[in-house]
Amino acid sequence: VGILAMALTNVFLAGPYSVSLPFLVEARFSANVNALGFLYALFPAGYVLGGVWLGRKSVLRWRGRLIFIGLGTAGFCLAFFGLPLPLVALGLAAFINGAALEATGLTWVTTLQQEVPDEALGRVASIDILGSTALLPVGFILAGWATDAFGPAAVFALGGSLTVLVALLALAYPAV
Repeated sequence: VGILAMALTNVFLAGPYSVSLPFLVEARFSANVNALGFLYALFPAGYVLGGVWLGRKSVLRWRGRLIFIGLGTAGFCLAFFGLPLPLVALGLAAFINGAALEATGLTWVTTLQQEVPDEALGRVASIDILGSTALLPVGFILAGWATDAFGPAAVFALGGSLTVLVALLALAYPAV
């Protein structure tokens, strides 16, 4: 469930972020390169804060919930890019998106390291990375096509909404 959810959310999140964001900035902020740089900087700033905040905890409880609530939060924040909001609001959404994704990633990796026997960890991590990232090129292709066909705002709204849906479906899975 985790690898499938990550594969789908990588399609739904990375495509808009990597492909559609420059077109959104061009449409909304008159191709302001400073606006694009501002937004691209706030995603990783959120990652850093999310990592520092979560990294100070010695025990992570409710890991499955934390992983998929983080994914849902990231999707929700990315969907905000589909709304006609000012740059500051999009910056806040980018920052929270980054923090939520880092909480998700840090929890996932910690869980793998604690739950998978040492002798199998390399193979399991390889399968995890392959499965989670294998569909990224599909996401880039779809985001490019959809940006041309429907505009970047629609790509963000749909990608974020589908990420929230995937997260909710994963949370409904009893083992999570």
